[in-house]
Amino acid sequence: MRSAKLLEQVDSLFHEAVKGRPVDLSLLSWSDQLEPSPVAVTPTLDQAPVPARTSPKLSVALAQYLEAQRLEGVGAKTIGDKRSIVELLVRAVGDMPVHRFQRQHAQQFREIALKLPPRSNRKGNVPLTRLIADAESTISTTTFNNYVKYLSAFFAWLVLEEHCDKNPFEGLRIKQRAKVSAGRSRFTEDDLQRLFSGIATRHDPSKPYQYWLPLLALYTGARMGELCQLYADDIVTINGIDCIYIREGRADQRLKTPSSERVIPIHSHLIDAGFMLYVQGRKQQGADALLFDLIRHQRHGYSATPSKWFGRLREALGFKDAEGKKDFHSFRHTVADHLKQLGVTESLVSGVLGHQSGGITFSRYGKDFKPEVLQPVIEQLAFGVEIACPKSVSHG
Repeated sequence: MRSAKLLEQVDSLFHEAVKGRPVDLSLLSWSDQLEPSPVAVTPTLDQAPVPARTSPKLSVALAQYLEAQRLEGVGAKTIGDKRSIVELLVRAVGDMPVHRFQRQHAQQFREIALKLPPRSNRKGNVPLTRLIADAESTISTTTFNNYVKYLSAFFAWLVLEEHCDKNPFEGLRIKQRAKVSAGRSRFTEDDLQRLFSGIATRHDPSKPYQYWLPLLALYTGARMGELCQLYADDIVTINGIDCIYIREGRADQRLKTPSSERVIPIHSHLIDAGFMLYVQGRKQQGADALLFDLIRHQRHGYSATPSKWFGRLREALGFKDAEGKKDFHSFRHTVADHLKQLGVTESLVSGVLGHQSGGITFSRYGKDFKPEVLQPVIEQLAFGVEIACPKSVSHG
């Protein structure tokens, strides 16, 4: 009990020292008395009063935060997402000074956000009350948790900058009992047959990406953004094996994580379909030729147009959300699940998909897999889907 009283004295002296005020350690008293000894502070003539707590408003702090993110190399799309979510927070609770933001304001945002329709941050300045009143559906738990993830990161930065003392969004995510793998569905063989039959008849021959992107995704597991930003010289030959080099080789190429850089052997089905002939045609146009003639969007990169196209195709072919959220990213899940069911080791699957291996030995000391190691893994991707190659796209 005496130790507890002494600790109170030490704590008081510590707070005075933090404020820049001189303290006298000789005043600490280890006494048999249970009453705390008063702690005196030596006054100074030039001691200034402690100013009241001030901090920037949320909107001002947001601008500072996004600039810091830009300097750290965060992509334009991610910065745009973070901006829109914090702006949604400001619309919900007001543009208050950061230090006044409390847990109750975070909870208030949660109550409002869970009543909003999807893509509310893309509907301009429509009042939130009107959006809620007109909502036919509301955002998913996953979407809300993504909001919390970005807001928590924002407030964690504010704490580091000493604009506030606590992160009010910490622990505010809604727990989900569903398995992580249930979030987005893989394509079945029937799905793939329906999809590629539709592509064969619906694609525009003047837009080769409409044919090659789905094929490349099915036989590499690469992300749409990774494929759309490829240049002709990203198709390389290593140890006699034709490969796709996923990298940040140019200023307009971005990877999700450092481990996303990888070399993927080109599947024999792609070669049989004429992919290397197509690449040869693109390389003849020069070293700086994009693999596909796509316009770069400031926020979404080169994948903006293909993403919209595939969304329309998916709807036209009957892939509805009720069917299990089957979108372009489902190709990646299809590849991962296919290799998993064949018993391929997780480290090899990670090498194909660009995931970091879980073990410290692999992640810290291991090198990237050589193409001759990954080629047998890639060749195990067999889906029983007959895919014809129209001559109009084989040569670009």
